[in-house]
Formats: sequence, structure tokens, C-alpha cells
Amino acid sequence: MLIVGTETAAVETDLVGGHLVCLHCGEVLRPWGHARGRELRRRHGSDRLRPRRAICAGCGTTHVLLPDDSIARRRDEVGVIGAALVAKAGGSGHRRIAAGLGLPATTVRGWLRRFGLGAETIREHFTRWAHALDPALAAMSPAGSALADAVEAVGVAARAGCGASVPARRGRSPRC
Repeated sequence: MLIVGTETAAVETDLVGGHLVCLHCGEVLRPWGHARGRELRRRHGSDRLRPRRAICAGCGTTHVLLPDDSIARRRDEVGVIGAALVAKAGGSGHRRIAAGLGLPATTVRGWLRRFGLGAETIREHFTRWAHALDPALAAMSPAGSALADAVEAVGVAARAGCGASVPARRGRSPRC
């Protein structure tokens, strides 16, 4: 699986033009049909997603070209899952979050549990990225829980990646 942009025409141009490379061997990827179609639930409705597939000209490995607003093996876009994580970091429970998003409580509870299990590793990873992207970044203050600390670190790293040198503000998405 290779994460690409959401602009279908640009991804196709990059693929046909030989600008995408294999994650395994670094050789050029070539078009190889499409992956299975699926529904992608968004904040306001849903879309039908049928990701492009590519094959490596060197090792023959195939890759699904997944748009960067999607997460592997998830039916919901990044923004929906992110909104649930931000709400949880702010103290909301999974049932309230699910009701606000119009999703089953079990789906939201699963996201929150999964993220919570890896919260410390996620926090460490994104804290390192934030400081690598912005060496002048001040130390992050604790946000109140391991999950909230991890969500904050993801947000700070995203802002640092956008070049935004604004202090971390809980519940805000980066504006690039």
C-alpha cells in the first residue's frame, strides 16, 4: 500500500509518468488496474472509492494507491476518525462522539480503544517528527491523558509540517 494524494488526475499522471516508486525495491511503479471498490464515509455523506493499483517494474510487487484522506482497512476518512479522537481527548465518551458523527457506537469505541493502546508510541513518534520539522519548537505540555497527549502530538507535528509556527491549541486542525 502506498499513500498518495486525493487528486485522482494528479496521481494518474504521476503513475503513468514514472514518478511513483516501489516501497520494497525503489523501482518505478506502473498502472495495474484498480482495487476493490468501497464506500468511504465522510463528514457529510459518503463517496464511492476505487483505489488505483500499481505494479513494480522491478520486483513485481503490487501496491494499492490509497488516497491520503483514507486509512487502510477503515471505511471512514481521516477527518472523521480525527474528530472522534479530538473529542475523546476533550473528555467526551464514545457514545456521545458516535451520536455526533452519526456512526455506530461500537465503531467509534473500536477506534478509541485501538488508538489508546498505542497512544504512548504514537505520542513519542509524532513528538520526534514535530521537533525534526521545527527544531525551535518548545516542549509540549501534558494534555491530561496518554490519549490526549498523543492527539496533541499529532496536531503539533501536523502544524510543524505545514510550516505553521503557532502554539499548539487543543481541538484545532492544522491550516496549511
